[in-house]
Amino acid sequence: MKHRILLATCALSALTLGASGACAAAATATNNTTTIGELVVTAERREENLQDTPVAVSAFTAQSLAAKGMNGGQDILLNVPNVNYTRTNFGSFDLKIRGIGTDVIGFSGTAGVGISENELPVLANHFQDADFYDVQRVEIARGPQGTLYGRNATGGAVDIITNLPNQDFGGWGTVEAGNYGAWKVSGAVNIPLGDAFALRIAGIRYFESGYGENLNLNQPVDGRDLGSIRTTLSFKPNDRLSAYLIWEHYAEDDTRNRVGKQLCVPDPGPKSVGGFPVGVDANGSPYAAWLNQGCIPGSMNSPAAYGNYNTLGTLGGVLDALDGLSNTNLNANLPQQNTNLHDIASRIQPLYKAEEDLVDFHVAYNVTDHLTLTNIFGYNRDSGTSVEDYNRIITGMPFSPTGNAAIAASFPPALAPLLNGLAFELFPNGVVNDPQLGTSNRAETIDYGNTASKEYTDELRLASSFPGKINFTGGLFYSEITSNRQSTNYDVLGNQLTAFSQYNNALYGINPALAPLGGLVYIQPNYPPNGSGHNYYDATSNGHLKTYAAFGEVNYQFTNDLKLTLGARYNVDQLYNLSYPIELLVGTANGNSNYLPYSGGFPTSICTTAIATCVVPQAVTYKEWTGRANLEWTPTVSFTDHTMIYATYSRGYKGGGFNTPCQASLGSSGSGTTGCGYALSYNPEFVDAFEIGTKNTLLHNTLTLDGDVFYYNYSGYQVSTIVADSSVNENVNAKIYGAEFQGVWSPIRNFTIDANVGYLHTRIDDGQTSIDQLNLTQGEAQYTLVKNTAGNNCVAYTAAVAEWMALGEPASGISDLCAGIPGTPFVGTGANQFGVPQQIGGHALPNSPQWTVSVGAQYVFNLNNDVKVTPRVDYYWQDSSWARVYNAVNDYLVPYHVVNATLTFDDVAMGLQLQLFVKNAFNAQPITGTYLTSASSALFTNVFTLDPRTYGARLTKRF
Repeated sequence: MKHRILLATCALSALTLGASGACAAAATATNNTTTIGELVVTAERREENLQDTPVAVSAFTAQSLAAKGMNGGQDILLNVPNVNYTRTNFGSFDLKIRGIGTDVIGFSGTAGVGISENELPVLANHFQDADFYDVQRVEIARGPQGTLYGRNATGGAVDIITNLPNQDFGGWGTVEAGNYGAWKVSGAVNIPLGDAFALRIAGIRYFESGYGENLNLNQPVDGRDLGSIRTTLSFKPNDRLSAYLIWEHYAEDDTRNRVGKQLCVPDPGPKSVGGFPVGVDANGSPYAAWLNQGCIPGSMNSPAAYGNYNTLGTLGGVLDALDGLSNTNLNANLPQQNTNLHDIASRIQPLYKAEEDLVDFHVAYNVTDHLTLTNIFGYNRDSGTSVEDYNRIITGMPFSPTGNAAIAASFPPALAPLLNGLAFELFPNGVVNDPQLGTSNRAETIDYGNTASKEYTDELRLASSFPGKINFTGGLFYSEITSNRQSTNYDVLGNQLTAFSQYNNALYGINPALAPLGGLVYIQPNYPPNGSGHNYYDATSNGHLKTYAAFGEVNYQFTNDLKLTLGARYNVDQLYNLSYPIELLVGTANGNSNYLPYSGGFPTSICTTAIATCVVPQAVTYKEWTGRANLEWTPTVSFTDHTMIYATYSRGYKGGGFNTPCQASLGSSGSGTTGCGYALSYNPEFVDAFEIGTKNTLLHNTLTLDGDVFYYNYSGYQVSTIVADSSVNENVNAKIYGAEFQGVWSPIRNFTIDANVGYLHTRIDDGQTSIDQLNLTQGEAQYTLVKNTAGNNCVAYTAAVAEWMALGEPASGISDLCAGIPGTPFVGTGANQFGVPQQIGGHALPNSPQWTVSVGAQYVFNLNNDVKVTPRVDYYWQDSSWARVYNAVNDYLVPYHVVNATLTFDDVAMGLQLQLFVKNAFNAQPITGTYLTSASSALFTNVFTLDPRTYGARLTKRF
C-alpha cells in the first residue's frame, strides 16, 4: 500500500508538470470504474491499441471531443503537446506540430502537416472552418510521417475518422443555441439495406451572427453561415470483402473575416536626413512622400499599434503625388476606433464563400486470412471566393487635388498649365469614378480572391498479419491537383490605382509622349475583376502537381518483447506552373494585355509579338527518399501493468515551389528574372528526426503515463515574406529539440484527470541572413529608406540623399539613388539596395512556443442507474513565441491561457443528453499570428486571434 501511494504521488506530480507521449490524452476513463479504457487507432495503417503504438500520436473519440469542447481543427492546440494553431492571411491556417507547419505562401506551397479523412489525404481542405461531426475519432501523429503519409507530412499528420454505416438502425440529433445569435443543428441516421448494404447520412448546419462589428456600417461581421452533409454507403457481402463510398459536401457563405484587424505603428517620416531638413524640391514637390514606409517597427501589443498607416508610404500615396490628386498623409493623427481585434471599419461587408465536394471510395479485400489488399480512391473539388476591405479602416481625409507642378515643369512651358490642372479636371472635388469600386472622394481599396482546384488520389496497399515474426505493409500512391488561371487569382483593387490610370490615359490622348507609363492602361470596365485590367493588382496562377510514390514497411519480431520496423518511401513530385507577370499599371499602344490568354497545356512559352512579355512555364521534378526505422521494446516491469519503449529515426520531405513573379517598376512588365532581388523558385525542405519515447500503464490500469524526447535536424525550412508585391519564399536551416509528457489518471471511481506538457526549442542555424522588409536599414545611420515610383522600398546612402535634397533634385527621382547614377556623385549601395541583411541565426522559428500546458478534470455523479451529471474543466496555457524569423519587437506574441468548461446531464434510458458549455471563459484575445503586408501597402500588419468567449446549451437525442 505504501508503495502504491508513493507511486501515485509521483504520477500526480508528473501530471501536474504535464504528461505526453503517445496519446494518453485521448484515453477516457469509463464512467463506473477506475480503469482507463483502451482506444484503437490506425496511425500505422493497421488497428492497434493506442498504448501499443510506437508513435507519438494523440487521439480523441467522439465522446472526448464533445467533453473537451473540441468542435474543429482550431481546438487541437488546446489538447495536444507542442501543437500551435493560427489562421493565416489568405483564408487558410497554420497548424504546427513541434515547430513545423506552414510558413510558405504561394500558389505552389503546401502544408507541413498532412490532413486526411479516413486515410485519404486532402490537400485543399476546410480543416480550419468545418466541425468534427459524426466522427469516430481524430488522430494527430507528431513527427515526420514520411513513409505512410508521404511528402507533405514533415511536421506530422491529422486523420479524421468518420462513423461508418452498420447493420443497426439508429442515429442521433443535436440542437444547440448560444451567444452571438448562434444556433447549430446536427445529426446522423444509420439505415441497414439488407444483409450487405448500409447507409449513413450525417449533416450539420451552423449560423452565428458575428464576433465583431463593422464600425462604419454598424453591422455585425465575422459571422458564420455554413453547412455540411456526408453520405456513406457501405457494402460487405462476405467476410473477405468490404467497401464504402463517401460523398461529403461543405458550403459556406457569410461575413467571416478572412483576416483580422490591421495594426500599425505609423511612420511620422524623417524631419532631416544627414543633417539636411526634409523639405521640397525645386518644383515644390515634398521629399517626405518618398522617405516614408507607412508603418515602422513597434510592438503589436502596445496602444501605438492601433494607429493608422501613413498614406505617403503606400503606392497609392506615391501615385496621388504624381497625378496631383493629393500630396499629404490622408490618415494624419487618426487612431483606430477601438482595440477589439474582431472589429473593423469597412465600406463593405466581408464576403467569405467556400464550397467543397469530396468523394472517397475505400475497398478492402482479404486475399487470404493474413493478407489484406486495400484501395483508396479520392476526388476533391474545392472552390472559394473572398472579398473584403483591404485596409479595414476609413481614411481620415478626402482627396484634395493639388496639381503637379513637378510634372508640368518637366515639359515645355506651353503645356504646363494643362498638365498642372489635369487633376482638377479629371477629379473634380477629389471624386474618383472607379468602374470596380464606384464613386468616392476617399481612398478605397478592396481585395478579391478566387481559388479553385481539383484533386485526384489513389492508394493501393497490401498489408499482412501473419502469426510469425515478419509482417509488412506496402503500396503505391498517386495524386494530382490542378488549378487554373480563370479561377485562381488574388486581386487588389484601389481607386488610387484607377485614378492614375485615368490620368495616364488622358495624357496619352493629348500626346503619347506625355504618358508616364508609355502607353494606354487597360481599365476593366466592370466588376468583378477577371484579370484583364491593368488598373488593379492581379496575382494569378495556373498550377499542376503530380505525385507518384512507392512505399513499404517491414516489421520483424525478434522476440516477444522486441520488434524492429523499417520503412521507406520513394517520392516523385512533378510541379508545373504558368508564371504570369504582374502587370499593374502597364501601358501598351492599344491598352490591351501584354500577354496572350492561356488556353491549356504547358507550352515552352506564351509571348506576344509586339512586346516581349511572356507567360513563362515553370517545371521541376523532385525525386526523394523518405522513411523510418523504429525499435520497439515491451519489457516486463514490476511496477507497471504495461510498458513500451521505442526509438525512432525518421526522414521527412516537402517539395519546393515557385515564387510569384515581380514587377520591378511601374510601366514595365517584369518576368521576375531580374531586378527583383530574389529567386523565382525555392527549394524543398528535409527533416531528419530522432525520437525516444515510452508508454506506460500503471496502478492496475488507472494511470497512463507517456513521454518522449526528440531532436530534429531541419534543412531548407520554407518561410515567406512579401517583396515587390510578390510572395517570396526562402529556405532556412534549423535545429529543433524538445520533450512531451502526457497522461490520464483515474485515482478514484468516476474521477479522471488528464494533462499534457510540451517543451520545444527551435533555433535557426548560425550564419543565415534575411532582409526584413519592415526594417531595411537595420538602424545603420549610413543608410536611408527611399520609396520608388512602384511604391516599393529600397535603401540609399544617407549622404547621397542629403546631397540630392540640397541640390533640389526632383523628389520623384530620389529612388535612383538606390542603384546609383553612373557618372554622377550619387553612388548607390550596390548589393544592399534591397535592404541590409539581418542575421537570423540563433532565432526561433515562427509560432513555436517553448512551453504548452493543458490540464483537464471531470467527475461523473451517478444520480441513479440511468442519470449521470458530469462537470468538466479544461485549462490550456501557451508560452510566448515569435510571428516571424526576425524575432523583432513587432513579432513578439504574448503568452495566453484558455479555460473551457462543460456540465453534462445524461439520461441513458431515454437517450437524452443536455450539455451546458463555455469556451474561452475569460475571453482571451491574444494575437496568435501576423502577416506583414507589402511595402506598397505601407507595411501594416494583419493579425489573427482566437474566437471570443462563447457559451450555450446543446441537447442531443439518440435513437
